[in-house]
Amino acid sequence: MQRLFFLATIIFSLPVFAQHTPQLFQVTTAATAPGQTVLIRGEYMDQVAKIEVGRLADERVDNTTPSYVSLPAADHLPDPKSSKISAGERMMAVDKIQQNEQSVKVIIPAAFQQGVYCVRMTDNKGSVSGFYVNVPIVNWVISDDGYNAAAAGDVLRIQGKNLFRKGGKGQVMLINAGKTIPVKVDSVYDDYSVKVSIPTTIQQGKYQLFYHNGSGGKTAWSAPLSINIVNKELWKTQVYNVKTYGAKGDGSQDDTEAFKRTLSAAGDGGIVNIPAGNYVLSDGFNIPTGVMIKGQKGTVLNFKPVSAQTLFSGSDHFGITDLSIQAGRALGIIMNSGNGHVILERLTVLQDIGNAVSELDSKWNKTGIQLKGPGIRLRDCVFKSAGMFSFIGVSGFIQRCRFEKTGGSLKTYMKIHPQGLIFEDCHKQTNGYGYGATVNESYDLYEARNITPFNYINDREVMTLDGGSGGYFGKVGSVSGNSITLAADGKTFQWAANKWIGGGLFIIDGKGAGQFRRIVKHTMDRIELDEPFLVPPDTGSEISITTIRDHLYFVNNSATDAGAYQFYGSAQNCVIAGLKMQRSAGIVGKGSYLNYGRQPNWYIDIVNCELSDGTYTPQLDQKDRFRGEQQINIIGSGYTGLNIGSLVRGNVLSGKSYIRVSPGGEINDVQDAIIEGNKVSGAKNGLAIYGVGRVISNLFIHDNQFGTMDIHKALKAEAYQVR
Repeated sequence: MQRLFFLATIIFSLPVFAQHTPQLFQVTTAATAPGQTVLIRGEYMDQVAKIEVGRLADERVDNTTPSYVSLPAADHLPDPKSSKISAGERMMAVDKIQQNEQSVKVIIPAAFQQGVYCVRMTDNKGSVSGFYVNVPIVNWVISDDGYNAAAAGDVLRIQGKNLFRKGGKGQVMLINAGKTIPVKVDSVYDDYSVKVSIPTTIQQGKYQLFYHNGSGGKTAWSAPLSINIVNKELWKTQVYNVKTYGAKGDGSQDDTEAFKRTLSAAGDGGIVNIPAGNYVLSDGFNIPTGVMIKGQKGTVLNFKPVSAQTLFSGSDHFGITDLSIQAGRALGIIMNSGNGHVILERLTVLQDIGNAVSELDSKWNKTGIQLKGPGIRLRDCVFKSAGMFSFIGVSGFIQRCRFEKTGGSLKTYMKIHPQGLIFEDCHKQTNGYGYGATVNESYDLYEARNITPFNYINDREVMTLDGGSGGYFGKVGSVSGNSITLAADGKTFQWAANKWIGGGLFIIDGKGAGQFRRIVKHTMDRIELDEPFLVPPDTGSEISITTIRDHLYFVNNSATDAGAYQFYGSAQNCVIAGLKMQRSAGIVGKGSYLNYGRQPNWYIDIVNCELSDGTYTPQLDQKDRFRGEQQINIIGSGYTGLNIGSLVRGNVLSGKSYIRVSPGGEINDVQDAIIEGNKVSGAKNGLAIYGVGRVISNLFIHDNQFGTMDIHKALKAEAYQVR
């Protein structure tokens, strides 16, 4: 899988380190205010003797060469080009909270102003390391001309964290061969996405993109992301009018053959023009590569019942715009079989399957709208379909669309496997929403401001990472660089050589726990990773090979009368922010043993959400297994270390909604969760924590307004701390 990894930020230069020097894997990357907590996760953290925090001065950075301090990343080695940390204006020693071998927490001093903070750590031998808090992180960018790519004059969307600071001015620098090009930030959507315009005079080539959010001065730029400035994709403009080839559009004549003649004439690329009219059609069409079908106001394609598998199909690089499709008893509507680059804009699709529900159910996974590959663009469309809404391995844009389920099928739903997708400002009403249930990695999703008015079917899930599975669980036989030999007694499931290319190897317990890497290739007993571990596992470490789903951001969406909004199974560095939910099952972060895979739920943020009217009413005539009140639920079950570093911060819950921590029966199922700054009203208990013994470790409960808490007495007292 081709992907550029220039994740934001680590400790400065650690190519070689002394034995037992603290090594950082991950730190809190969510926006953090004075008085809030930062998790520091790594190895040998018990060797840290002192931690100091200071606020960086907000210097002007105009016309300066970007300098950055890279953040620790659980999936990457430190960046050797990272600068050393700069001390804050006033470095203050802070308490080391819940310090242990693999983690420690600190609180940003409440007296500080909002800004970027330097965290400086000194170990028992006097060695110093550190990182910044609230620096911008740029994970990925996208334009109409590609993922991590743009053409001169393009609108470029930038996704990451800490991109917006109230009172701050975002700035972008593009650097190529020593030449620095400043780019103005045009619009800010939220803390996770902004828009810029690429200069029309920029030259093609590979550039390093740096971002500054206006706080922290000269060393507080993001780590660079490599992007390509490319030629703008151009479509042929020769026009082929369907009426020239015999179509009438009078609502009476069957215009099928005229349409086929027009598409054949445009076979080398061009625009098939369909003037206003009512075109009766009785067969499906294959759209040649490079062909754009364009209607206009009043263009209606009225399909009689057809035997074709789909109404419009093609390989790649085709489009349909500005028309209405009325489909009687058709199963498939629009599908592609090739490498993406499909444009659907200003369409209205109305599908009426009549009494053919059983036929549709028998072919449910070959119905509806199904697209795959890069360069997908769906804008300003209305899709009313009985079939699937399926987007697999896609990058691109789904914007301002309305998805509505029609017909009576219980099998069809929305399926999304993102690989660089913006999905925003849409109305979503279908049977459920499954994300990323493949071996191949799901990554880089920004889903924002979408509305789900209800979901009464099946499990009623509004968002779920749909299952996934696992390939191996057990010990490590040996480690050499980026090569891992599996232990002979490990457990496998449907294991075959190279089946898990694109999956991940996670260290879930023992030395190095909390890190993961991507699988490049493997035999039955030897795994080659994309890069070595910062702290390699040893023969006592436990590893899991399972799906990676990272940088999936759900921002300012809303859901009513529905099931769960959940990171179900494997999820890394994912976000649910600003979700508004009513009368639903709530928000779940679940690391667990699922479908033969031990799936880690690591370093997720659930922040600034509003859960109200918390009485969940199950649908007794459906497969509705959930009973009880709306909740935010942090779950780890099935093995040690399947939920690490969850952040639940700044959420407001009312009307019986509450927060819950639900470990399984294994030691350290849930580790290093932070529950902070939440307000709960109207619930019997604002926080419920379950479990026995040491199933939870280093849970930090800080500065909440809960009323009462229900903490099981069978838990070890050292498992949690309340402040």
